[in-house]
Amino acid sequence: PALRTWADELLGRLAADTRDLRGTLRAWTAAGGNAERAAQLLGVHAQTVREHVRGVEPVLERQLLAVGSDLYEVVLAQLAAGDLEAPVLEPLVPETTPSGEAEGTDRAP
Repeated sequence: PALRTWADELLGRLAADTRDLRGTLRAWTAAGGNAERAAQLLGVHAQTVREHVRGVEPVLERQLLAVGSDLYEVVLAQLAAGDLEAPVLEPLVPETTPSGEAEGTDRAP
């Protein structure tokens, strides 16, 4: 509950803007930070996406276009608020040799 409350409070700051910054942020994040792909998803120009992302930064008090933890916090908030689907992670499967043995395992002599 605390994580969801934090996420809702953080992302809720975007509601006052009439440009649907939250929707743009969702598409931009889902597109891996690629403004062109986000623009295609939204049916707008890529420059509009860039302007909206720059508009999000002061509202959330987070630097999304700089390398650092701010972007990770916003992605976490989007996941916690249900704005983004959680990624499906495939289990790690050790690679096997042609004999079927997992690589990196010790063989008995």
